[in-house]
Amino acid sequence: MGQLEGRLAVVTAGTAGIGRAIAARFVAEGADVVVTSPHQAEIDDTVAALGPHVTGVQGDASDVADLSRLAAVLRLSGRPVDVLVANAGRDVAATPVVDLQPDSFDLVADLNFRGTFFTVQRIVPLMRDGGSIVLTSSIAGHNGGPGHAVYNATKAAVRSLARTLTSELRGRRIRANAVSPGPTATAGFADFTGGSDEVERQVVAAIPVGRVGRPEEVAAAVLFLASDESSFVAGAELVVDGGLSQV
Repeated sequence: MGQLEGRLAVVTAGTAGIGRAIAARFVAEGADVVVTSPHQAEIDDTVAALGPHVTGVQGDASDVADLSRLAAVLRLSGRPVDVLVANAGRDVAATPVVDLQPDSFDLVADLNFRGTFFTVQRIVPLMRDGGSIVLTSSIAGHNGGPGHAVYNATKAAVRSLARTLTSELRGRRIRANAVSPGPTATAGFADFTGGSDEVERQVVAAIPVGRVGRPEEVAAAVLFLASDESSFVAGAELVVDGGLSQV
């Protein structure tokens, strides 16, 4: 039996990159998985690739109405949610604080923190006691990388939210933890490097493990936090960055 056999998991932004890797690993471990994406074509592709234990709900995690619709779909299933992975996030092109426009601020903050906050708010009432929440933060939440002030700050806020949830949900034995990836081979990392081999080499040179991570490696960390293997881990942050932020 898999580590999530018979459980129901929700993975926001579960159709690409780290989110899809999480969904795939959860299915391999016996879970039924509900993924979300604003793009129906991505949902259809993910369901076709991962099989009948995956269903999709179209919606934008920064839109509270879409999150309410997700909750309504889950409620109609008649099953409690065992695992929630609030994974949706994004950044914009590097921009100094003095030049950042309000619409760019809102684009990042509305999804990364506001969306994470209201995802949890809408889904927690549908979770079983003893369930698990995993929030996708980032090592950016600990650094002051220039040009990414809003991304950095919102990821720090996500990590903080895991602590508050741990306190608030203790009566229901719902554990909340954060996973903080470093450079990972996704479309987002390609956007960060601009496709430049030289930029990627500079990033890799700073990583003690000597390479960027794979989405499947982050998924393995999320599985640990989602499963009973981490039953005495709560309010914690699991960093998955090849040692970049640790040495």
